[in-house]
Amino acid sequence: MLTIKLGDIHGIHPDFSRVECELDLAPVGLPDPALIPRALATRINEVYPLVICGPDALCIGQTTLYRWFKAHMDPETPVRCIEWPKGRIKQFAYQLVLIERLVAPALAQITPQQVRDLYTHIGTATEKWPHEYRSHAHLARLAGVKPLKGCGGEK
Repeated sequence: MLTIKLGDIHGIHPDFSRVECELDLAPVGLPDPALIPRALATRINEVYPLVICGPDALCIGQTTLYRWFKAHMDPETPVRCIEWPKGRIKQFAYQLVLIERLVAPALAQITPQQVRDLYTHIGTATEKWPHEYRSHAHLARLAGVKPLKGCGGEK
């Protein structure tokens, strides 16, 4: 594991991007800035380090987080990274894309009920999770699930 400046990462690895394009998995967009509290971005990166490859430090894992960081954080921001051996990217690019796009979301599924429950808890625990969520429905949209109807707690 190493820590480097965000600006020292020179983009997404071309083999990763090539597979995204071949599979028609071009990035669908970045998570809304409101989803990720900037005050916790570094902590999130500690738990989900970027994966980089080669002397140019090209991103090959946690690419959506990398893209979000590039859009919303200063280039001087220190980021935690795992180094992937340069010679292995061509062999594993296809698998790396599928892991990120197919497996990772399945490992972190959330239900509308869980979003509602989390919003109820987070609303009173902003010192632990500073946020700008306007309502349970807003948070549900940010998390990519359909909000529960008539659950109260809306601001």
